[in-house]
Amino acid sequence: MSDRRLNVKDVAYISMLAALCVLATFIKIPFGSGAMVHLGSATVFTAGILFGGVYAGWGAAIGSAFYDLLMGFSPYTFWSFFIKGIAGYLVGMIAMGAYPDYEGASRAGIFRVTLACFIGAMWTLLGYVVAWWSVIGSLSVALANIPASLLTSAVGFIVTMLIYKRLRIYVETKFR
Repeated sequence: MSDRRLNVKDVAYISMLAALCVLATFIKIPFGSGAMVHLGSATVFTAGILFGGVYAGWGAAIGSAFYDLLMGFSPYTFWSFFIKGIAGYLVGMIAMGAYPDYEGASRAGIFRVTLACFIGAMWTLLGYVVAWWSVIGSLSVALANIPASLLTSAVGFIVTMLIYKRLRIYVETKFR
């Protein structure tokens, strides 16, 4: 892992990814008690694969927490910051490492991309079961929201698989 400091360019990328996370989470369908199926996970997965763990982690943490604050889900803000932030970091670290290497040294293959998304999805599922249980106070309601979390991650994975290769070409040429 690199111990370099974030610079202005890094902060701009993280801000852009956070904004995309907020916008993608707006595309949602309510499902269960407090759960929803949304495209925020697609943003987290795609950011990790294209931008690495640091950018995806911070972008997902800030974007998810901001969405919760903006939409009145304030009991989940703390939870989302850490759950989605760690998910983005995990996906990025597994797929790309801490920071992107656009010289081709760490391009993620399909197995690493799939593994990264799976681990990110499982972390998110576990984290939100604990969050729902804590906020709602009912383990049975928290467990009833598992299908929504799995569906959100599945939709996120499918969207990511459809777009990341095309976006990689653009990102590699424009974001060096």
